[in-house]
Amino acid sequence: MKLSLNHWRHLAAVCAVVAGLAVVASAQIPFGNLAVYPPDENVLGMSYGDWSAAWWQYVLTYTNDVNPATDSTGQYCNEGQGGPVFFLAGAASGTAARTCTIPAGKALFVPIINVECSTVEPPVFRGNNAQEARACAASWADGIGASSLKVTIDGRKVLGLGLFRAVSPFYDFIVPPSNNYLGVDGVTSGSSVSDGYWVMVKPLSPGVHVIHFEGAWVSGPALGWAPQNVTYTLTVLP
Repeated sequence: MKLSLNHWRHLAAVCAVVAGLAVVASAQIPFGNLAVYPPDENVLGMSYGDWSAAWWQYVLTYTNDVNPATDSTGQYCNEGQGGPVFFLAGAASGTAARTCTIPAGKALFVPIINVECSTVEPPVFRGNNAQEARACAASWADGIGASSLKVTIDGRKVLGLGLFRAVSPFYDFIVPPSNNYLGVDGVTSGSSVSDGYWVMVKPLSPGVHVIHFEGAWVSGPALGWAPQNVTYTLTVLP
C-alpha cells in the first residue's frame, strides 16, 4: 500500500510528537539517576534483593584481614570479583577512602547502608528462621534515616534514594571458622536476611570515576553507631 503525501506528513508529525515526549521524559530524570538501574528493575535476571543476598554471601566468605569491607585503602577490592557485577563494600569502621582498578563492562553494586540478621549470631542480630531474621533485619533498617542517604557518581547526585530499600530472600552463606566478619567463631555456615539501601550503577566508561555513598542510623538498635561514609576512586580499564 502506498501512502499519500498527507499520510506521510501525518506520520511524520506523530513521530515528532513521540520523539518530543521521549526527550521531555529523559529531561525529567536527574542525570545521576540515568547512571543507575531503577530499584524495581531486574539486573541480569536478579532483583535488588537477590543481589543484596549475593553481596553478603561474597563479603562473609573472607577473613577480616583480606575482607573488602574491612579494607581501608582498596587493596583487596578485587578479591573474588569474577562475576558480571562488581561489589563495592561498605566500611566496618564506618569510613573508608578506597582506590581500585576494575575491569570494563561491569555493573557496580553499592551498599549505601544495610544490616543482616542470621541464624548463627547472638542477639541482637539473631533470627532462628526466615521470619525471625526478616523481622530482626527490618527492626534495624527501619532506623536508617532516609534523609541521610547520599550517593554521588562523579559528583552527580542520585535522587530518590528512599525508594532503593531492598530486602533479601532468606539466603545461605559460609564463613571462615574464625576471624570472620560476623565475629562468630566455631561456625562455618548459616542463613540470613539482609535489609537496607543499595544502588546498582550501570557500567562506567573507561577512565577514572569517583563514587561516594553515605547513610546514618537515626533511631532503633543502631542509634549512635558510626554512619557509613565511603568513597571509591575507580579506574575502569579500557
